[in-house]
Amino acid sequence: MIPLLLVLLSALCPGSVYCFVQPSSRKKLQLPTRWKNNIVSTRAISPSSVATSTSTKEASTELLRLLIQKANEPKNGDGLSKQINPLVQTLISSKSSFNPSSCIDGPLFASIHFIGDTPLWEKIGSGAVRNVKGQKYNLDDNTFTNYAEIWGDNLCLKAVGEFSAIGPIQSAVDDNNPFNSITSLFSNKQSNILPTPYDYEARVTGASISLWNKFTLNLSIEGTGTVRVLYADENLRIFLSPTDTNVTKGAGDWESEGLVVVQVRVGLVYDDWVDKL
Repeated sequence: MIPLLLVLLSALCPGSVYCFVQPSSRKKLQLPTRWKNNIVSTRAISPSSVATSTSTKEASTELLRLLIQKANEPKNGDGLSKQINPLVQTLISSKSSFNPSSCIDGPLFASIHFIGDTPLWEKIGSGAVRNVKGQKYNLDDNTFTNYAEIWGDNLCLKAVGEFSAIGPIQSAVDDNNPFNSITSLFSNKQSNILPTPYDYEARVTGASISLWNKFTLNLSIEGTGTVRVLYADENLRIFLSPTDTNVTKGAGDWESEGLVVVQVRVGLVYDDWVDKL
């Protein structure tokens, strides 16, 4: 039984998009507490001005609608995916900036859609019940929680850890254009707004299995990895796993390099969700 659970728990460890992290731990941020409660909002927020173009906002709104539909109609997942994937690419190509205090910090974001080889965390769980999987990040203490249900909340896995910022991924620029360096310097001065793609490092420090919300078995799992933010707004976010995971204790590899995962704020998908994390 324990070896099986250890394999299942690998879905919650770091290094992949399923182990996203948050802004630098070098300096803790004073952030609003609007997300810090156990009842999450079920009302979608209009993507902020950070997503500057109208086309980007429209793509985000339509993608959100389709993701919610996919979560509620799993049998239609294949057909919906054909509509979802182009919108995901549109948002990635927009290279929109994001505010981590409103787009990353907050409640659980449920993992609804992925592009790439099927990850282990997507395979686990009974199809007979609703199983919520996702991540929650806290900028106040630079910690994260990965969560996956196997048989609803009667059997669930949780991993916790710490994160730190690596920084933006610089794209190729025209060295003959002097305005490129000026624009880059100005962007770096906007400390509350981060560019995409943006990398973080995550480090899992512990994990546990919960049974019937009464019994907890702590497991020794450790590892580090990188997660790349490709897009993020107040309702949804898109992560990429750019490298393989470095597991230093327990479990093993569980995702392929290049996996893209799309997550939605949990209250928009499951209006009865109560945050117990």
